[in-house]
Parts: sequence; structure tokens; C-alpha cells
Amino acid sequence: MPSELLKPPSKEILERVRGEFGLNEERVREAVEHLKDWIQLQPHLPKEIIADDGRLERWLIRCKNSTERVKGTLDLHYTLKTKLPDAMTGWDTHADWFKSISSSIFCIPMSQLTPDYDRVILFGLQTSDTTHYNALNAIKLCNMIMEIRISEDYCLSDVYVVDLEKYSLGHVRQVTIPLIRKFEICVLGGYNFRIKAIHILNAPPYADVLISMIKLVFKSKIAERIHVHGSDLTTFLDRVPKESLPKEYGGECGSISDNWDGWAKKLENYHDIFLKREKYRSDESKRHGCSINDSELLGFEGSFRKLELD
Repeated sequence: MPSELLKPPSKEILERVRGEFGLNEERVREAVEHLKDWIQLQPHLPKEIIADDGRLERWLIRCKNSTERVKGTLDLHYTLKTKLPDAMTGWDTHADWFKSISSSIFCIPMSQLTPDYDRVILFGLQTSDTTHYNALNAIKLCNMIMEIRISEDYCLSDVYVVDLEKYSLGHVRQVTIPLIRKFEICVLGGYNFRIKAIHILNAPPYADVLISMIKLVFKSKIAERIHVHGSDLTTFLDRVPKESLPKEYGGECGSISDNWDGWAKKLENYHDIFLKREKYRSDESKRHGCSINDSELLGFEGSFRKLELD
């Protein structure tokens, strides 16, 4: 398995990613201090993030150097833990659900950035057997990966690769529009990960319904970044460099099984951090103004709809 799943950013990466948004070390420090002051003034938000400059900087990068967007994203992130606990809490890597889903799927941020400083995220099934597959638990596991990435990753945007080779009708039937909305609001809203492209590989004919639902839920500019490939990966490999792919796709970044073994262990090593962080959530009884209801979240209505997601 790769010795470092998420390598600490080099000086070159720091300068390139920060420079993309007009940032340098001094401006990052000023923005982070401003965000800390703002968090202190929010009675409904937990204060744990104040001690973590690294996570605040990564949210600043994801929000393109807009402190106002970071504020909205942080508010949404902690609100989701209160309002969507089935997806954003219960991240116990010792629990049966985790053992089942981690043996059924893989969600791998590849260790090597692309030449454009993007992170390739590979998602697929380890087996076509649906026995241990649960779509909600798959989203929960993906959110756990995102939590690690907001702590350790440093890149410009994400390139998602979804391999449907082992997907059956039994898997597809579990995916509903409300479930896709949960995934969208958690990843694009609560973590503000920026999607550069989504490549869908080995799509069977019955996957058309699934792809249509994804395009329906995602904003049009994200839907336009979805590229569907058959079993011929020629056009896919023209867009995604082999240096950032596993050997199963002709890449140079190890095997899927070795990469996922490493990530499964990394998730287990985060066990105590996950359980500690899930306690930090919004206290809606202390929020100034009206509390946020569930329909506002899943419908992107109200104040959170104003977040500009990319």
C-alpha cells in the first residue's frame, strides 16, 4: 500500500493552491483569525474548530478565499450533524455496519495529485453481492473520508471516478433521490468539496436511471461535468492521468485492494477522533433567529440555499 495516503503538502503545492485564490501565509493567518473571532460570536456553534488552524485553512481553500462562504459552510456543517445524524454521526469504526460496508465498497482518495493539483477520488464495489451493501452506510463512510480530507488533504478540486462494473439492480434500487440529496448537501454543502469532474465507468444499461437521478439532483453546472464511459477507457484516460490511478485502470498508483486496505486502516485509526468530533454540532436552541428545519436542508431552501456550491 502507499506509504503516505495523503502526503503533507510540499512548499510547491502550498504556493500553487494558495496562489490560485490570492492567498499567502500572512493572508491565510489573517483570514483564519477572522473566522475564529466570528465563531466565538455564534452561540449555537461549537468552538472546537477554533483550535485547528489547518482545518480552517482547508475550508478557506475550498471556499475560494471567501470568509463569508466559510461561515456559511461551517454553520451548515455543524447543523447537518444535528439534523442529519444518520449520515453525519455514528461513525464508529468498531461497529458492525462499518465492518460490513467497508468490505462491500471502496472510496479511495488517490495519493498522487494530478498535474492540475486535483485529487482523484475512486468509488466502486468490491463485490456484486448485495448482502453487506447499504446505500446510506455507503454515504456515511464517504463522509468519514471527507472528514479526514478536510483535516489532511490539500488540493484545488476533486475528480470523482465511479466504477459501476459490479453494480446490480439490487444496488441501484437502494439509491433514491432523497439519498442523493443527502450526499450532495453533505459533500458539496457541509464540506464544500469542489467537483471538477465526475467520470462514470462501466455503466450498464440499467444505470441510466441512476445517472438521470444524479443529474436531476445536482446543480446544472455540476451535472454538466458528468462524463459517462463504457468499458472502453480510452476517453477516460485522455482526461485523467495514469499517475493518479490504480493499476486496474492502467495506472501507476498501486492496486485498488492495496489502496483501500490502507484507507480502511486509516479510518480505524481515526476512531477516537470521529467519536469526539461527532459531539460537536449546532445547538439550535441557541441560534439567533429561526431554527433550520429538515425540509430546508434537503430542499436547499432558506438561508442555506444561498450558499454558492461548486
